[in-house]
Amino acid sequence: VTASPALSGAACESDIMSVSLSVQPRATLVPVHQYDRLPSYYVFAGLVFSPLTQPHLHEFGDDWFNSAPRRLCDRALVGQLEVEGQQVVILSQVLADEINAGYQGMHDMEVISVNGVKVRNLRELRTAVEGAEGEFLRLDFVDDRMLVVNLRQARESHQRIMSKHRVPAAASPDLM
Repeated sequence: VTASPALSGAACESDIMSVSLSVQPRATLVPVHQYDRLPSYYVFAGLVFSPLTQPHLHEFGDDWFNSAPRRLCDRALVGQLEVEGQQVVILSQVLADEINAGYQGMHDMEVISVNGVKVRNLRELRTAVEGAEGEFLRLDFVDDRMLVVNLRQARESHQRIMSKHRVPAAASPDLM
């Protein structure tokens, strides 16, 4: 978004002066509209991640402000973009499988880190998950919640889950 010049007037007692200012719209942390754009997503072991958008919040119904998770509403309405490319990454849903058993109730939760590495956007989350090493994959969420899966078993189950749920690609084209 580029800045645009604006002309403003100011009065001080009897003096009137003209001031030229450079203004630009506030960069939002959570996109309000997604016209002509397919949703961005990443799937690993049945865990579906996406950036939070206001259209996603609207899936909670006309009264989304009162029915969507409060923390996500707050991030959408008052969250500030701190660095270029920053997104609120959420675990949007879990595609059921034995590898993620017990986690199906986890959805619409903001991801903070993958194996202790903070993620600022969906691309960083994908890189962290695919580059993970060790026995387990640990995802940390807001409100001190976490999800842990066996990394080897998660990788082995990934394609089976994708086929079972008829998901054509592990990531949206914008992440390829």
